[in-house]
Amino acid sequence: MVRKITADRDYTLAAQITQVADMLVKVRERELLRQKLSATAASILFLVNSMGNEVTPAKISRMMLREPHTIGGVLSRMEKSGLINRTKNLERKNRIRITLTEKGEKALKKAMKLQGISNLLYKLTDTQREQIQTALKAIKQAGIKELRLSPKALQWP
Repeated sequence: MVRKITADRDYTLAAQITQVADMLVKVRERELLRQKLSATAASILFLVNSMGNEVTPAKISRMMLREPHTIGGVLSRMEKSGLINRTKNLERKNRIRITLTEKGEKALKKAMKLQGISNLLYKLTDTQREQIQTALKAIKQAGIKELRLSPKALQWP
C-alpha cells in the first residue's frame, strides 16, 4: 500500500511559486534561444545596463543569488561572445568592472522587445499585479532575514 504524502499549505504555496517561476524562465529561455542568449545572460545584461559603471562580478552574484563561480562562468561565455567587457579597476587591482559592449547593448534591446513573459501575464489586472508584488516583497523580506542577506544586495528589481 502506497501512502499519500500530504503537503502543508506553505509547502504547496512554495511549490506553486516555484512552478510558475520555472515556467516564466522556460518561456524566456525559449524565446532567447533564437538570440543564442540564456535567461541568466539576459538578466546580467539588464543588471549591468541598470547599474552603470559600478557593476562587479561579486555584485552580480549577490543580486542574482548565485554562487560567484557560476556567475564567473556565465560572464566568461558572455565575454567570449562579445556581449560584455571585463576591465580591471586601476585603483583596486583585485576589482573587475563589467560593462556592456555595443553588441551587448543591441542584444539587450532585442531581448527587452520579446513578448513571452507578457503573453503569460497580460490577463492580470493592475490590482492583481499589485497584490502579487506586495506578496512577493513580503516573501523577499522574510528570505533576506532568514538567509541573513544585506537588503542592499537585493535592491533589484
